[in-house]
Amino acid sequence: MEIKGKFVPVFALLLIAMCFEVVNAQPAIEWNTYQEGIQIAGAQNKSAMIFFYSDRCPWCEKEIEAFNDEKVIEMSKNFIPIVGSGRLARQYHITGVPAIVFTNSQGVEVYRIVGYHDADMLVGEMQQALKLSNSPLQTPQKQGQAQTPGFGAATTMAAIFMCWLRLWLRRGCVK
Repeated sequence: MEIKGKFVPVFALLLIAMCFEVVNAQPAIEWNTYQEGIQIAGAQNKSAMIFFYSDRCPWCEKEIEAFNDEKVIEMSKNFIPIVGSGRLARQYHITGVPAIVFTNSQGVEVYRIVGYHDADMLVGEMQQALKLSNSPLQTPQKQGQAQTPGFGAATTMAAIFMCWLRLWLRRGCVK
């Protein structure tokens, strides 16, 4: 009888702790495969958010932590979350991770972010993607980013100069 009396208070404390955990638990983002996600996005006429990452990437781990923030979880309800795969990465021309591609309901890319973003930055980027989700035909740019005119010409001139310099050095013009 003594043993039973000791376990009752411990059991009661565990039960109370579990109740608090259930009340405080924030529902996580429910990720889909590409096929499922695009079908759901089309049926619900919602934008998709495709997350590309690597298990060996420390910045990807930090991005996953940002996805667990309650503001990000709440904002993600405006999208159909999809986990990107290797084949899908080639389709969307992903060259670095972490990367998030936002599409319209038909799977057409409308916005993209690359690199780690903390929860507040991620929410801001998601808001920007949501604004652009209705206009996939325009080329999206982040605010404050301007196209640099003539960058291709400057790169070409630098390459020509480097080739000329290499030839000049090989011929022994410098002593």
